Amino acid sequence: MRVSPGITRRIWGDEGYRVFLSHKAEVKAQAAALKDKLRLFGMSCFVAHQDIEPTKEWQGEIENALMSMDAFVALLTENYHDSNWTDQEVGFAICRDVPIIAVKLGLDPYGFIGKFQALSGHWDETTTSWDWDEAAMRIARLLIKQPRMLDAYIAALPKCFSFEDGNTLSQILPKIKKLTNEQAKAMMSAYNQNLQLRGSWGFNGTRPSQFGDGLAVHLSRATGKKYVMKASGEITKKVR
Repeated sequence: MRVSPGITRRIWGDEGYRVFLSHKAEVKAQAAALKDKLRLFGMSCFVAHQDIEPTKEWQGEIENALMSMDAFVALLTENYHDSNWTDQEVGFAICRDVPIIAVKLGLDPYGFIGKFQALSGHWDETTTSWDWDEAAMRIARLLIKQPRMLDAYIAALPKCFSFEDGNTLSQILPKIKKLTNEQAKAMMSAYNQNLQLRGSWGFNGTRPSQFGDGLAVHLSRATGKKYVMKASGEITKKVR
């Protein structure tokens, strides 16, 4: 069963890599915060308790999201398995054969989901609670291997609005294994035209010991071509 373009647009918006965040109700605030952080990387996330309109029949809307998602992330808090709905969401994702990530936040992956990629959450002894801050970055680093996610990440680069966000986005660059000439051109153009990216150390490469080698180095590595930083601060493809 296919979801109509109109319904897909209503759930996910017009762009982005579509990620279903499966969670228990008691962590809906943390799931919503995670959704906001993943948006920076080009992901459009579905959080049931936040995204279902009051006038929409909730089970049908969840099914629409499951049928149109690109990837599935299970937030395995301690009571995750206590809900029949979360287990059904997992089963739906397995049947659709989409990328699945299990984030361990008090519960180890179980059953069929145990065979999929798992991330371990970090327990903060000071607050005696799970620290969700690193989850977005770690999820993005795993999903960037997916072609649609890579395209969504590239499309998100021109929307970077701060040096800090640029440094955050740059942490994905080492995980990009291969780029087409068109993708590299789009990334170079985003960098050259966005002053926030150009000013971020992770993209301009001026502090490699802290933030990595910069975009030009990664474009060269991922394309096999030579990209260099000009005196003006722009990146260009070197013609041999």
